[in-house]
Amino acid sequence: MAPDEFQTAWQAEETQQRLAIDAELLHREVDRNQRDFRATIVRRDCVEIGVALLLLPVWIYLGIAGSEPWTWYLMIPALIWVAGYLLVFRIRKQPPPRATDEPLLNCVQRAVSEVEDQIWLLRNILWWYLFPLGIPLLAYLVHLSWLRSTDWMEVVAGLNVALLFFCLAIFGLMYFMNRRSVNVDLLPRRRELDSLLAGLEDGVVNELPGRYSQQIVESHRVRRCVIFLVFWCLTAIAIAMAGGLFDSEYQNPPQRTGPNGDRLARHVSRLRTENNLVGLAAMVMIGGKVDAAAAHGERKHGSGIAVEIGDRWHLGGITKSITATMIGRLVESGQMQWMDTVGDAFPDADIDQQWKSVTVRQLLTHTAGAPANFSLAVRRLRPGQGLAGSQARRVAVLNVLAKPPALPPGSKYAYSNVGLTIAGAIAEAATGTTWEDLVRRAVFEPLELEGAGFGPPGSSANEIEQPQGHRTFLRGKVAVGDKADNTPIMGPAATVHMTLKDLCDFATEHMRGAAGDGKLLSLETYEQLHSAEIGFYACGWVVQEPNDEIPYQVYWHNGSNTMWYALVAFIPEKQLVVAVTSNDDDFENAEAAAWEIVEEVARE
Repeated sequence: MAPDEFQTAWQAEETQQRLAIDAELLHREVDRNQRDFRATIVRRDCVEIGVALLLLPVWIYLGIAGSEPWTWYLMIPALIWVAGYLLVFRIRKQPPPRATDEPLLNCVQRAVSEVEDQIWLLRNILWWYLFPLGIPLLAYLVHLSWLRSTDWMEVVAGLNVALLFFCLAIFGLMYFMNRRSVNVDLLPRRRELDSLLAGLEDGVVNELPGRYSQQIVESHRVRRCVIFLVFWCLTAIAIAMAGGLFDSEYQNPPQRTGPNGDRLARHVSRLRTENNLVGLAAMVMIGGKVDAAAAHGERKHGSGIAVEIGDRWHLGGITKSITATMIGRLVESGQMQWMDTVGDAFPDADIDQQWKSVTVRQLLTHTAGAPANFSLAVRRLRPGQGLAGSQARRVAVLNVLAKPPALPPGSKYAYSNVGLTIAGAIAEAATGTTWEDLVRRAVFEPLELEGAGFGPPGSSANEIEQPQGHRTFLRGKVAVGDKADNTPIMGPAATVHMTLKDLCDFATEHMRGAAGDGKLLSLETYEQLHSAEIGFYACGWVVQEPNDEIPYQVYWHNGSNTMWYALVAFIPEKQLVVAVTSNDDDFENAEAAAWEIVEEVARE
């Protein structure tokens, strides 16, 4: 054998031995590297699935605690989708157990496949992660703005821009982090594995893998830390908002007047604070004179501008007693009768047969079988007050009357904004005058209720001259402005505003009327207004018999347009009238505070 042949054979043998040693090292290194990679991915998936599942009860709690609208709960299926998708994806892509004698080439091919799966998952994070979570959040923010607004322009203007941009920033950060993980970590790893795979197929391997393994582990560690940080920050902020941590505590003393104003002011201040209400005000009249009045809180949350005793407050459903009083005056003037029927009022309209015999009195006492509310489409209409509102009201009423009643007329009591609206429309049809004008002439002007009006009390563009209604957002208070209200169509049921003094004067007139000393109506008519048809509800008044809390007969009504609260009660036996108002949508707490004041005053 020639020397060159000996040299060639020796080099070939050396190369075969070196490749055998390198293959064994490569096998161990690829296995170790891939185990680290899988462990990192599994930890990351467990964190994200755990976060999604942990957020479920937190989200439900915050929704219940904050009385959030239904769109808040759209996030629940989104969280379940994210957790479920990750879980199903990982199960489907779970590699089969590796055989002990698996060739190195197959091991590397498996590693390449796993990396490509992870690249696909992160590159598509928009549709399986960010969009499912972002769309419910956006829907909630738009819906919240919609509830506070009267048209689409107000919806856009009312969006919480700061919160929206914060959420977009968080989502953008998550998208950037995942794209960076693909470009900086996964693509170099795939190129490394592709190079190794090509070398194995050609029989030439120049270096061991692992160049990016530590970098990938460190990158995923940073990514996990950022995800944890973002999650706990968002959770802490949400819980803090739910607990009212960011609410500015109003510290100014309450306004008060009257001989017993100091005592009432202490009650009002304590109850407003305990019940976390934006503003709370109350007035007590005895024998037609102010015995005590107090107001505490803010006209607009965070403004520092105090509510005052002379402020105007939205009355909501108390409007029903005002409409009934106006109709009582029309009855006494001969323009209407208590037993007038729907069929008589609208003789040319297409009315369902069951409606035709329904009387005005049944409508005023909630025994007509009318539905509780108009459709959402009607409630969204804003035709304005006066003639436009009257015409829209007639159309809405006739659409209801064309269908059967919700309940058999006269069968049971069922509170209904629609029923009082129909009664108002009948009064308009009988007189040819708008409901607003009828109320002004029949009630406001004779009683000299100078602070009475329709819709929310308004302020000028640059001043907060009157209280504003509020909604609760994660238990924080958000002012809704001067226009947010029930549709003017249902004005006869729920759109009047008054001062505390106006409201007490109106109730005092009813209390005196029940004794035959009324200014507006005769004793007989007041008896009609104060007599229940079925159960406890009269014409715009609840008749409450003596009980353990108040051992006297009480006539009362409350109201809320979901942004305000008001309660008025009179006790003929004590010549006592109490009115309580709040510019807060927290009906439960405002109601509790109001009745505590009434009960305390009644026991004195």
